[in-house]
Amino acid sequence: MTIVQPIQIQVAQNVFEAWDKLGVIGRAEKLEKALASFSDDQDKMAQWQIDNAKREIAETRVMPGPTGERNELSCQGRGPFLCVSLLNNSSTDKKTETVGLVGQIFTALIAGNPVITVGQAGQDIMDKITPYVAEGVIQNIADSALDSLMEANHLAGIATLCDEAQAQQLNQRLAAKGGLICQLIEETDSESLNTIAKPHYLLRFVTERTISNNTTAIGGNATLLELGSMDD
Repeated sequence: MTIVQPIQIQVAQNVFEAWDKLGVIGRAEKLEKALASFSDDQDKMAQWQIDNAKREIAETRVMPGPTGERNELSCQGRGPFLCVSLLNNSSTDKKTETVGLVGQIFTALIAGNPVITVGQAGQDIMDKITPYVAEGVIQNIADSALDSLMEANHLAGIATLCDEAQAQQLNQRLAAKGGLICQLIEETDSESLNTIAKPHYLLRFVTERTISNNTTAIGGNATLLELGSMDD
């Protein structure tokens, strides 16, 4: 059976590689141009996430290995991310909720992922970022389309503001769906945003990539193999 993906997932997949290849510094240059459009608290949250990415994942790290082998460790995005608040507006401060959403969206973007936002709150944030990034890097859906997008097979992750009960229910829902493993990144402290404010929060939006180069294979090893295969 052919599963039809939501158009937003298809668009996000099409722009994912190009956005990810920009690297942290390239993405930061674009995202920082949008900061002037945000309020002071939102600006500080977004800038912190960008600066944290520059410190944590911008550089490719050379790992120790045997003589003649070079191993490089880097990070790349996971794929399309849904960023949404599931909180009841009457139970949390709207200003803090918006700051949290900004933090989620900028973290997902600076990590190399295209983002899909939800509803008017997401639309407002998207409108501030869209002029500075390629088309499709950030999109928005109506609240009514949220359930169908959550079920999409190629959704890489969901970053959400929610309470603990909602997080548990969403975890169970994502575990039961097919397709790509969908990462749940929840913030359940709607007052202080403790999870979003931690340096390692960013690492949940990326996947590691290793490249190993064997620099001896073309030299002595290959010659020895050739000699060893010669007839006496």
